[in-house]
Amino acid sequence: MNNNMKKVSALMVLSMALSGGAAYAATLDTTQSSSPTSVAVDSALSKSVNVTVNGTAITDGYWNKDGKEAMIALRDLTDALGIELKWNKENKSAELTKGNFWTLVMADKDQYSFNKMLITLGTAPQITDGKLFVPASFAEQVLHTQVTTAGNQVTISSEEDVKNVTERGVITGINPDTKYPSIHIGGAGTEGLVLNLGEDTVIKSADGKEIALTDLTIGMTVEAVHAPIMTMSLPPQTPTYAVTVVDTVAKESVTKSEDVLGTSGTIENVRTTKDQGTQIEISGSRLTETSPDHVILNISEDTKLVNQKGEAIKAEELTKDAKVIGFYSPMLTRSLPPIGNAWKVVVDTSGAEIVPFQ
Repeated sequence: MNNNMKKVSALMVLSMALSGGAAYAATLDTTQSSSPTSVAVDSALSKSVNVTVNGTAITDGYWNKDGKEAMIALRDLTDALGIELKWNKENKSAELTKGNFWTLVMADKDQYSFNKMLITLGTAPQITDGKLFVPASFAEQVLHTQVTTAGNQVTISSEEDVKNVTERGVITGINPDTKYPSIHIGGAGTEGLVLNLGEDTVIKSADGKEIALTDLTIGMTVEAVHAPIMTMSLPPQTPTYAVTVVDTVAKESVTKSEDVLGTSGTIENVRTTKDQGTQIEISGSRLTETSPDHVILNISEDTKLVNQKGEAIKAEELTKDAKVIGFYSPMLTRSLPPIGNAWKVVVDTSGAEIVPFQ
């Protein structure tokens, strides 16, 4: 399998994503995102659309009802791109496969499978003269080809490389579900980003060794390579190709992933102790089942202070009413609220409210 197909191999199954222990299906609306250049139908334009794929002409297409989207014969398109098409006449659907790439297209339904998500393009596939036609935006948004429309000519060409996005963030939630695993980074609750993981997603440690999802813990800073397309859900979700750990939890703080606790919320008080140390009191919501929603954390010289992307910040950012996420070990006092030692505190420097974990 070449590198390009490995990159798109994550774009394969029907939509349902899990994050923070909550399950929900996500629908992605790409009608407002970049789409093939289109022209409106007028008296000077014929209803017929000439289509070429990688320099070869295929069956002519046509404009949809409002004249804003060119419709293209799906089987001709997939044949030209080397994608296998399996037609199911019972439910009028076409299953497309190429290597590990998989997607499903259903006649008259503006829903297209896109790696654990369903996306909408604003135009549903149509059966015309016994053939299934899809909008030109399908070729661009789902098949990741380059689409150019000029007058009644639509030109489609395979992209040499899928344009991906690299994102860095601190892990606030891990969903180990065997069917729909995911990682939540960059914020808690509806903030941040959910990274949907597929069979081909590569997870590596800070030293470059491949590791398993179970080796990750909340509080780790990771760098993820993911698709440029995301769901419109909160938090948004995206197919992810690679996750690399940038730093790890403090070894002296925890012995295993279950020992990492986290609280997301607002700093109620900042105080200096007798030994000139700093304490912050966080009130909000827990990130794990065993974490308290109200905790006092000791800040030492070894405590990592970072923003949502894991970038170091100054201690001056720890102010009353600041939105933070504190990570600490389960060694807490029995006081109310309990007191523990923070090994990392994430401060929201964007001004956006951190929504508590439910």
